[in-house]
Amino acid sequence: MRREPVRKDPVASGPAGPDGTSAEGTGAEGTGAEGTGARGTGSRRGRRGRRRPSPLMLLWRTVVALPEPLVRAAAAAVVDVAWVVALSPVGRRAEALAGVRHLVRNLEHARPGLAPWRARLVLRAALRSHARAWVDTFVVDTWSEERRRRAVRFVEDEELRAALAVGGAVVALTHSASWDVLGAWGPLEMGPTTTVVERLADDDVFEAFVRARAAVGIEALPHTGAAPPLPQLVRRVRSGSLVPLLVDRDLGGAAVEVDFLGGRARLASGAAALADLADAPLFAFEAWYERDRSVAGGWVVLGRPHRVERVVTGPRPQRVAATTQACADLLAAALARHPQDWHLLSPVLLPGTEPGPGAGGPVGARPEGDGARTGAGS
Repeated sequence: MRREPVRKDPVASGPAGPDGTSAEGTGAEGTGAEGTGARGTGSRRGRRGRRRPSPLMLLWRTVVALPEPLVRAAAAAVVDVAWVVALSPVGRRAEALAGVRHLVRNLEHARPGLAPWRARLVLRAALRSHARAWVDTFVVDTWSEERRRRAVRFVEDEELRAALAVGGAVVALTHSASWDVLGAWGPLEMGPTTTVVERLADDDVFEAFVRARAAVGIEALPHTGAAPPLPQLVRRVRSGSLVPLLVDRDLGGAAVEVDFLGGRARLASGAAALADLADAPLFAFEAWYERDRSVAGGWVVLGRPHRVERVVTGPRPQRVAATTQACADLLAAALARHPQDWHLLSPVLLPGTEPGPGAGGPVGARPEGDGARTGAGS
């Protein structure tokens, strides 16, 4: 059942920002695409002072100008080439493919013990998922409301909907599937949606990104360069908003060291901290792509929210740390079920804590959906 939007607190109805981002000082990470911008005025000054579009904006405008099926096919082809090169002796040393090497290690931690041929297929599927998410980021604000509604399906979401029927909720995300598509769906089906995003160096790109997110109903608060986001997020949750925050990457905020994927990792504690401050329900979110040729684009994002049992006794720092650990346990199991849709291109485990070969992943986590179909198409 669709919720009627709750009236937003007017304090923070202004601009926000992009990228799998953080709220420094809160440890909160927001939604967005790694290093992406949005259509608009992102630009640089030429030798004569005239503004010219940045490469990112040129890429965005090109993607939007071309037929979407062509863009998706081209993106899949590009990452297939990157996959082949990354597995070659040259690619294993290439600086430009460092992110792919980090992804390889992260996938090994999420699904340890895979046969080498299967691990290679998981990597290929993860790269294709990453490319799919980039395209989604570029074009989601051009979709009709009907397409945005059909692009996402939730399963086992009764607890989340029940929580939103009486108030707000906090959702902890990983860099899985497309959080931009999920964000564009949220205001249509779940009510007001607010997140925190990382401010990019290029202010024009940043502001264009904010406008694109606002066009689909997402309120994005910048983690720097404006009022601290945490007080505004508390007000949003208390007024009935859904607040999704990325947690699987530490951007220098208030992170907590936890057991994760067989090793130790610093996960952003913002989701747990916000839920604690607002006394709000917290959910760890499992997301993955599934093939569905009946919808435009051929894929839907599936989501499953898992209720996190918040720790409510003891000093606040200990409560937040323990709740972050509980969240990490649920997210690790989710990643083990859907490694092919996790595209975090930076190291997740702390040096010296990585498990040995065949160790690590959460006990009892089984692959689900496309997790077993590692050769997933574009």
